[in-house]
Amino acid sequence: MKACLLPFPAPLENKPLEFAETPTPLPEADEVLVHVHACGVCRTDLHVVEGELLPKKSPVIPGHQAVGTVEKLGPQATRLSVGARVGVPWLHRTCGACEFCRTGRENL
Repeated sequence: MKACLLPFPAPLENKPLEFAETPTPLPEADEVLVHVHACGVCRTDLHVVEGELLPKKSPVIPGHQAVGTVEKLGPQATRLSVGARVGVPWLHRTCGACEFCRTGRENL
């Protein structure tokens, strides 16, 4: 797949991002693979690119607010279907236990 990679953080003036072909990931059992049509770039991404927030691993593909279509399903992924249009929000963390998390509304 085509991706914009950040091999290592650096100031934007140094042009730290590079376009590259990367292996297409396979979805885990309860995950889906999304063909991204558009992805927003926000201030958090710029903090990562410039090294103000360190990524957990390198290289990293910046961007965390995407829209696209479901391309492949993991064997236990049952809530979506191939071809479904989806949006992927940014979530810092969720508890997984409260009423909102248990009912698929963890963004609340």
